[in-house]
Amino acid sequence: MKVITVHINKGGTGKSTISYNFACWLAEEQKKKVLLIDGDHSCNLSFSFPNANASTVIDVFNDKEVDFYKISDRLDLLRGSRDLRDDYLDLKSKQNNCMIMFMWIADNLERLEKYDYILIDTHNEPSLVTNNFLAVSDMVLGVSEPSRNGFRAWLDLEETIDELKSQLINVVTRESYVNTEAYLIGNRLEHNTNSSKYFLDIIEKEPKYLGMIQKKELLARSLLENENIFSKDIKTKREHRAFYENTEKVFKNILNKIEE
Repeated sequence: MKVITVHINKGGTGKSTISYNFACWLAEEQKKKVLLIDGDHSCNLSFSFPNANASTVIDVFNDKEVDFYKISDRLDLLRGSRDLRDDYLDLKSKQNNCMIMFMWIADNLERLEKYDYILIDTHNEPSLVTNNFLAVSDMVLGVSEPSRNGFRAWLDLEETIDELKSQLINVVTRESYVNTEAYLIGNRLEHNTNSSKYFLDIIEKEPKYLGMIQKKELLARSLLENENIFSKDIKTKREHRAFYENTEKVFKNILNKIEE
């Protein structure tokens, strides 16, 4: 069981859309068992499943019993909560306040081991809640759109993970509990704009760059329409063949990297 967290400290990069479609691709195309966790208090993923009536992720932080919502035979959801905030949870007053998710997974390992992947979407801000998701991850995906602030947010993400590694340590062995690495994905890139070309030139030089996903209306609409891009009909997939091939290439790069 591998944990992948999607995060970057900037709004509008499309990370929730990528999380949703990546989870569906893992379940439908790769036949993997996936638990999708909505760790974004905007609850964008959860709104795609309006009939979900199980627990929310806030129950993890409140040490309550957690139930998952079954989306399909291979895909389950842990819903988000608008109260998933540091102040509401009073995280600053709690010991091990960046290790709550870590301990929950450890306590529920037998139950969670049926999943091949746990995929966590996050809110675009630095917080103790977010640090919980980063700390427990095997991989963090920094999804950035073509902008200067997007690239700066990627650099900030690398620094945040380095800081967590140095702070969350075993006091006896001095070994870090955090073993994750961050990887960069470019999103919403256009083939005919100077800004996208310039951005691509920059991110391709990054040693942890895994690929880019083109700007496409059918991808942008997927969360709004509650329909992932891989469930589209054959005609649509043929019309956008290059886009689908490129997106699957990026997703396969993620799997290859995490399984190394």
